[in-house]
Amino acid sequence: MPILELKNVSYAYEKGKAVLQNVSGSLETGKMYAILGPSGSGKTTLLSLLGGLDVPT
Repeated sequence: MPILELKNVSYAYEKGKAVLQNVSGSLETGKMYAILGPSGSGKTTLLSLLGGLDVPT
């Protein structure tokens, strides 16, 4: 059973410049996760959304 779930989450800093588009996934209790990707791919933005520091568009 997921403790946290994302369904079609999108985010853009400026209109027309999407950082995340339709991201989905779930996190389960007792497991360890790593968010990997190149610079500018939206890793920190995703963590900000997961932590409630920002709101998806």
